[in-house]
Amino acid sequence: MKILIVGDTVDPQLYDHFRRDRFPDNIDVILSVGDLPAWYLSYLMSVFNTPLYYVRGNHDTSFEQTPPEGGENIDGRIVHFRGLNILGLEGCMFYHSPSAVQYTEKQMWWKWQRLRFSLMLRRRVDIILTHAPPLGIHDAEDQCHRGFLTFSQMIHKYRPQYFIHGHTHLNYGYKQKRIDVVNETTVINGYGYHILDIEQP
Repeated sequence: MKILIVGDTVDPQLYDHFRRDRFPDNIDVILSVGDLPAWYLSYLMSVFNTPLYYVRGNHDTSFEQTPPEGGENIDGRIVHFRGLNILGLEGCMFYHSPSAVQYTEKQMWWKWQRLRFSLMLRRRVDIILTHAPPLGIHDAEDQCHRGFLTFSQMIHKYRPQYFIHGHTHLNYGYKQKRIDVVNETTVINGYGYHILDIEQP
């Protein structure tokens, strides 16, 4: 199964300089980690002819009125796609902006608690899709780009195969890698785009 992960910036290789032959024939699903225009996500669904699951980034306030046409917002939900259980959580750490999708640590913890019964029924989660990173993994020291402790706790408790996030751009100069491994979980920064090839359960 091939997953196209996108986030945070309209990548020229997917838009201005797009050539379909540069990409695998069978992109099975698109996962967006947020902070992308709705028109761009709709465009990607069209050119790859595949479904989109997304969470909102801190700048995606316009999605309340004009969401990506045909995409599915999975914030606070677990969706099942071809054998994969995918959990989504939107937004970033609260940083006093009046127009941002943001949460305090306590608010994010409660979003997790509301999902616990669903997680018990599913028995496992394969992918956690968020906008912000986990605390101490691909994050930064400033309040806006600090990761959530809740996410680190979720990685420890559920040991998902993948934790996919955005928000901390790879061109910010944090000297971070796109991919790290924490215990049994591969943590991926979805900035720009990344193609993930995994075995279908």
